[in-house]
Amino acid sequence: MGGATNCPETPRQKMIGMMYLVLTAMLAMNVSADILEGFSMVEQSLHINTKGSVNRNVNLYYQFEDLNGRNPDKVGDWLNSAKDIRLESDKLFQAIEDLKIEIVAHADGKDKLEAAGVYKNKSLDGYHIEAKSNLDAAGWICIEESGPKKGIVIRKAIEKYRDLLLSKVISDTAKVSLITKTFSTDKVIGHGNELRDWEVARFSMMPVAAVTTILSKIQADVRSIEGEVVTYLKGMVDADDFRVNAIEALPIPESKYVIQGGKYSARIILAARDSTQKPQVYVGGDYKNGVGGTIVEDGLYERPASSIGEQKYGGYIKVFRPDGSSSFYVFESEFNVGAPSATISADQMNVFYAGIDNEVSVSVPGVASTSVVATMVGGSLIKKPNGGYIARPAKVGQECIINVVAKIDGRDQRMGSRNFRVKMLPPPIAFLPYRDDAGNRMKYKGNEKIAKKFLLDVTTLGAELDDADIEADFKVIGFELNVSSAMGSQILSSSGANFTEQQIAYIRTTSKGKKFFIGGVRAMGPDKVERKLPPMEVIVN
Repeated sequence: MGGATNCPETPRQKMIGMMYLVLTAMLAMNVSADILEGFSMVEQSLHINTKGSVNRNVNLYYQFEDLNGRNPDKVGDWLNSAKDIRLESDKLFQAIEDLKIEIVAHADGKDKLEAAGVYKNKSLDGYHIEAKSNLDAAGWICIEESGPKKGIVIRKAIEKYRDLLLSKVISDTAKVSLITKTFSTDKVIGHGNELRDWEVARFSMMPVAAVTTILSKIQADVRSIEGEVVTYLKGMVDADDFRVNAIEALPIPESKYVIQGGKYSARIILAARDSTQKPQVYVGGDYKNGVGGTIVEDGLYERPASSIGEQKYGGYIKVFRPDGSSSFYVFESEFNVGAPSATISADQMNVFYAGIDNEVSVSVPGVASTSVVATMVGGSLIKKPNGGYIARPAKVGQECIINVVAKIDGRDQRMGSRNFRVKMLPPPIAFLPYRDDAGNRMKYKGNEKIAKKFLLDVTTLGAELDDADIEADFKVIGFELNVSSAMGSQILSSSGANFTEQQIAYIRTTSKGKKFFIGGVRAMGPDKVERKLPPMEVIVN
């Protein structure tokens, strides 16, 4: 994961900033109805930008949670810092909204806001301000000695929020500069070159339309910078991963024991490598000095196993630096070629999975299957009527050992054994079941568009393994629908696989071109282990 970078302003954002500056400057000359309507236009644009930032942030937090679910020890501290940012961003955003409501209520009257549902929704979103030109309301609420002086309160809240952000990005000078400038509360030069306090410059003798726009601009900055800082924290998860003090070349054989007449295979890799460049692998030659040898394509080394006994080989891996210079890393390995013996293999995979039946084939070349007996340590091994075995391991994390004995010339002879690692079933992925226009059963797994008409019939959330080699049934036991708006996000939870009435109502009212997220998905498989699934992004077409 790369480090976070600053997002350049879009042409729309530049336009909004220019309108904001022009309208503010014109206040010093004359406050006309047209100018006040201009502030309303800027206000609407700010709301659109804020909602866009909220949606991006919601997706960013889901990605962060997904990373933490896969590696909590590595991600946990960074995620906790991100949660601190999210909490304080929500608090400051709402505090500014409450201040806007109080100013507008002083100008228009509380009864009008009450009738419009402003207090119920805790938001001015959708409310049409009548007393746009009122020059007294903001000053009374924010700075007057006899008033509540909320301007000072909000200034201190912004400073506290700014200091929290700076503490999270202190090592990134670009981020520090951006945050410091965006949330500056320094005094400004007013008429006659006199210094004016931050709150006086923004609220004294300012029309309500201008004040609400100024505060909405700060809210937009909160959501935008919130995303910047959380992106930075997410990028810091892997910031130090490639700082290693040793790089080792390793041959990884398919097996170190090969039957005569078979073939030895080994994949040669670097233990620490740069995925953006392909190293060169050589076998043989004066490999200890990095000279000569035969190049191995894609790091896959193969040679005939023509004779019984120990076989040795060596080579080196050449890695190129950005400046064109190179280094080489030596490897050596060996393998044994033996006479034919028992063959033990899992039919579907190279490991056993707990909670399901693992099919295993056991045979001894030249010996009838009726004369071969297999047993397992660390679980049970059941012979199938039509041949083969079913392995049921006892515990995740342990090793199961299958031992094979064959009856040869009237006596039992030990033919070999094999160890199998026991792993937990991999996590499934969530899907929305629906039927297409032809009536076929379909599964929508997110991250692409789906017609709204198909979503209207969705009532349940399913889960399955994204692996055709493993058969296991999973049941969803809970999930969340994340609903976003300019005020933040709302979580609609379900305690089972079925969507709640509230969730279904939200989906049915979602318009084309919008998207929402299904996260917090929990599912349980046949091993009775609860798993947290990655979030799903639903894009309505």
